[in-house]
Amino acid sequence: MPELPEVETVVRGLQSTIVGESIADLEVPWEKSLVANDPYESIVGKLITYVHRRAKYIVIQFDIGALVVHLRMTGKLTPVFPEKHVTVILHFESGRTLYFQDTRKFGRMEYTDNPEELLEHIGPEPLSDQFTTQVFYKMLTGKNRLIKPLLLDQSFLAGLGNIYVDEALFQAGIQPLSIASSIPKERSIRLHSAIQSILAESIKAQGTTVLNYSHGDNQSGTYQAALQVYGRKDQPCLVCDTPIIKIKMGQRGTHYCAQCQKLYK
Repeated sequence: MPELPEVETVVRGLQSTIVGESIADLEVPWEKSLVANDPYESIVGKLITYVHRRAKYIVIQFDIGALVVHLRMTGKLTPVFPEKHVTVILHFESGRTLYFQDTRKFGRMEYTDNPEELLEHIGPEPLSDQFTTQVFYKMLTGKNRLIKPLLLDQSFLAGLGNIYVDEALFQAGIQPLSIASSIPKERSIRLHSAIQSILAESIKAQGTTVLNYSHGDNQSGTYQAALQVYGRKDQPCLVCDTPIIKIKMGQRGTHYCAQCQKLYK
């Protein structure tokens, strides 16, 4: 599933290509992909005024209302005609087209008059100025939960997924089975720094392509070359040579180094 850097990369591409476009027509080959009381009435004729990201959601803002997009596992927004798996098509007055391609068909577009209300359940943005080390430490001290699933909880912190949580915990030297409230302040500061630096570097690399992710006209991200633990089961740790461990946590593959990462209980 695309995480914050991948969604941010898609959003930046859309900002330079579809802002200012007016929607001339709409096709929905897969009806479940578009949620709206009256899709044609809600969307056709609208002017796209800007595009931004909230957590893993893409918000295509109209002059009135917005289209909120979640790519889920295999969703892509592309100007290039895909030969198959097209779920929604937006035709613009300029003659250009935006295709929503989704192999597994889990992705969704939803029209809403109030995107802020629709997304109000989501936690703070990890790259925002408001997400300080003090705020983060206070957030952790109130949670008697395992740190890995807590960081994946979008109501706790926005945008993080499996890859970047594993990488951030490794950089911070914290085992994923640690209890959040038991993590010392010094380690929470390291984790805060790791989260922000990893996300920023991945955005520069236009995301991580492990399986299906691509952006624009099918371009891949390059951050996978920088991964230190994710996807490296049984390979030597790049710091201490201890084999990387892979376990299941909440049906998610979780990678860590038992030597470099400390368990806090």
